[in-house]
Amino acid sequence: MSVTLNSVAKQGKHGAAMMPIIQGVGRAAIEIAAVLRSAVFRGALGQAGSENIQGEQQQMLDVLADEIFFEEMRSTGFVCAVGSEEQEELLVIDEYTQADYLVLVDPLDGSSNLDVDGPVGTIFSIVRRKTANSDRPHVSDTLQSGQEVIAAGYVLYGPALMLVCSVGTGVNGYTFNSSNARFELSHPDIRIPETGGYYSVNESNSDIWLDNMGDNLERLKNKTGLGMRYVGAMVADMHRTLLKGGIFLYPADNKNNTGKLRLLYEAIPMGFVMEQAGGKAMSKNIAVLDIKPDTLHQRVPVYLGSKTKIDILLDS
Repeated sequence: MSVTLNSVAKQGKHGAAMMPIIQGVGRAAIEIAAVLRSAVFRGALGQAGSENIQGEQQQMLDVLADEIFFEEMRSTGFVCAVGSEEQEELLVIDEYTQADYLVLVDPLDGSSNLDVDGPVGTIFSIVRRKTANSDRPHVSDTLQSGQEVIAAGYVLYGPALMLVCSVGTGVNGYTFNSSNARFELSHPDIRIPETGGYYSVNESNSDIWLDNMGDNLERLKNKTGLGMRYVGAMVADMHRTLLKGGIFLYPADNKNNTGKLRLLYEAIPMGFVMEQAGGKAMSKNIAVLDIKPDTLHQRVPVYLGSKTKIDILLDS
C-alpha cells in the first residue's frame, strides 16, 4: 500500500500537529496546479495591474494562488494567520484567532516563468504563535528565526506535481498521483549529494555582486568543475540542487544591497529544508536559520547547497 501525506503524522514530535496543515498545503497545490493548467484558456496569464509590497508587478496567477492558499489554510482550522509575500500585512483568520499556528508563504514563486510555460512553485513554513491564544494574532508572531520553524517545504508545479517537506526529521518528497488524487511518497529521506551537481545563479549580474562574490564563484568553479543550470524559479533550482547536488546562490548586488530574496518567505523555509537534507544554508557569514527577522518582507543574500560547495564559495 502506498505511503501518503498521512505519514507526516508519524514523523517526530511535531508530525501529528503538522499533518492537517501540510494536507491543506497539498489541497492548495492541487487547486493551484489546475488553475495553472487552464490559465491560458481562462485569460489568466499576464499582469494583474497591481503591485505587491515589494513594488513588483503582480501576475494574475500570483493573486489567484494567494487567494487559494489562504482559503485552504483557513479550512484546516489550525491556522490563526497567514503571512504572504503578496500581502503587505499579516492576514488574520478571524474564525480561528485562537489557533496555535501561523503559515508564511510565497504562493507562486517564479511567476515570471508562466508566460513561457516554465516551472513555478509554492514555498511555505509553519511557526507556533508567541502571543496568547486569547489575543488576536500579531505580526510579531511571524518574526521568528529559522531555529523556531516547526515545518517547511515547497511545491513544484512541473511535469509532475510534487510536495517536498520536513517537520524537522529529514526531508521527504511526495508526488501527486492523479489516478487516486493523493500525494504519495516518491522521494523518501532526501539527502543532498556532497559530490557532483551544478551551480545555479543568474550569472549575468556577477559584475555588480557585492562581497567579492564574483571572484568567489570563479574559485568554486575552478576547484569543483561544476556546470551551470538556472531556471529562474527558486523552487525548481532548489529542487535540482537537493537531488543532484551543488549550490544555489542569490548574492546581494549594487541594486539590491541587502539581498533580493525574502527571509521569511524564501530563505528561511528553503534553508530549513536544505539543512534537514544535510546541506548548508548561509547568508554572507551567518547561517540563514540564525537570522532574527525584523520585518515581514525583509530581504537577505542566500547561499544554499552541499556543505563542501558552500564552504568553498564563502571561504575568504
